[in-house]
Parts: sequence; structure tokens; C-alpha cells
Amino acid sequence: MLAGFVQLWLFDCTVFPPPKSLGDMPIHDAQAKDNAKAVAGDAGEETHSHTGHSATRASTWFQGHVFASAANPSGQQQQYALLGVPAMSPPAIHGCMISDHDTPSYYDVYLSEYSKRGSEVRICARNVERSGGSGDAVELRLEKVAQTSHGDMRGVQVAQTLKLSTARMLAGDQARAHLEKYARDALAMYDANGMGSDAIVCLGAISVH
Repeated sequence: MLAGFVQLWLFDCTVFPPPKSLGDMPIHDAQAKDNAKAVAGDAGEETHSHTGHSATRASTWFQGHVFASAANPSGQQQQYALLGVPAMSPPAIHGCMISDHDTPSYYDVYLSEYSKRGSEVRICARNVERSGGSGDAVELRLEKVAQTSHGDMRGVQVAQTLKLSTARMLAGDQARAHLEKYARDALAMYDANGMGSDAIVCLGAISVH
């Protein structure tokens, strides 16, 4: 379906509320206040149940760009906007999957194609797992599952698999320089909250099917 180079930057949900919509399409993610509650306690990103299972709630969200490896029929390189927000319905995970260094969290990921009319959502992947053991470097995977489309996503392809791997991570002055060139709006968001020096940019590869 899609493979290429990806660049993305991270936002803390407690400081920067995740987007609630993409164009005319609402994003039914857990709202920022719910994420703040989930990450405020000593449990970090997990909310524990009496059954020994946990439903992880991601504490960050991300956005960026994807540059497709294959050209479109016109011979031009296709570009997509990438957005990952905390999953609307993250799966419960067993306690054995939880550790101080590697507890997964889950995202709903959207890919929107740029056009003269703006951008339109083309691909969505639900409950994409992010490894907790890679620090700020974003590592995502979605194994082959039977996903169905939703009523508010007509015409959007639902991904069965997704893999994203960070090959290089930028921080500090390098991250600022990258955002100044490719994402000034994101840099302005960081600076408006006094967090310009905390920006993180991940560069790597993505494949979606």
C-alpha cells in the first residue's frame, strides 16, 4: 500500500492536547484530560485492573511527513501527512508485558494525502503498538489483523499491518534546525510553551499494508 521515508516530531499530551479532527473527520481519541489522568500517577502510562491486566494510555502524540518510495502515475513523489494520537480503545495487556523499561502504548495512526484541496485522509491504522523500550525513538508495529472501517471513515483504507522504525533521532539545536526547515508550525508550538529546546525529531522508514 505504502512504503517510504518518514520524519516525525513528538508532543506531550499534558502540554499539547492531541488534535480532535482531521479536516472534516473527527478523531475519537481519548481526550487530553483523560491522558493526563492516566499518566499523572506513579503507574506512568498504565491504568491497572483487578484482573492483572492493564490498558495502556499513551502520554504523547506525534505528527510528521511521509515521502513515498514509489512515484505516482504522474511521475511525482507522493507525500503524506502523518498523525498518531493515543488509541481510542487500547487493548488490555497482561501484567507480564509490563516492566520499568518496556511497556507498550497504543496509537491510532492516520495518513493524509496532500492535494490542491488541502489534505485528505487515505489510510488509518488502529491500535498500533509503540515499544516502550526505545525511549524517545518512535518504533511502531501493527501485526496482521482483521480491521474494519468505521462509519465516519468512508473511502479511507484501513491498514492491516504497519511498521515504523527510527534510524536517526535529532534533539536540541539539530531538532530546531530541522523543524525550522520542515515544520515551522510545530516549532512555534514548542516555543510558545517554552519547550523549544526539548523538541525531538525522528527520521526513519515506514511501511503500511
